[in-house]
Amino acid sequence: MAQIQQNGAGQVGRDLLLPLIHGRVRLLVLSSLLRTRKGISFTSLRDELKLTDGTLSVHLSKLEEGALVAQEKSIVGKKPLTTIKVTPKGRRLFRKYVADLKSIIPGLS
Repeated sequence: MAQIQQNGAGQVGRDLLLPLIHGRVRLLVLSSLLRTRKGISFTSLRDELKLTDGTLSVHLSKLEEGALVAQEKSIVGKKPLTTIKVTPKGRRLFRKYVADLKSIIPGLS
């Protein structure tokens, strides 16, 4: 578990709360995706989180660059379908993120 460190001025310095996950939209995306192992379509995720295509796309790209999610593109009928899944690394880092939150917020467990 990550440790909170205080510098000489009494401020908390940290290597906690991975910035890749800590952003509001990325946290919402991962939280939604973690509810299923089979993945969620781009449009379902967009609608569930009430995001624009562009906003969701940008955040998914960042999560994909960090190998936290994977996007699978296919054709169903004649329509393109993008399915997004959390990777094993994404699951592991999300568990660490939650543990870090618990270590710094009293009563969260």
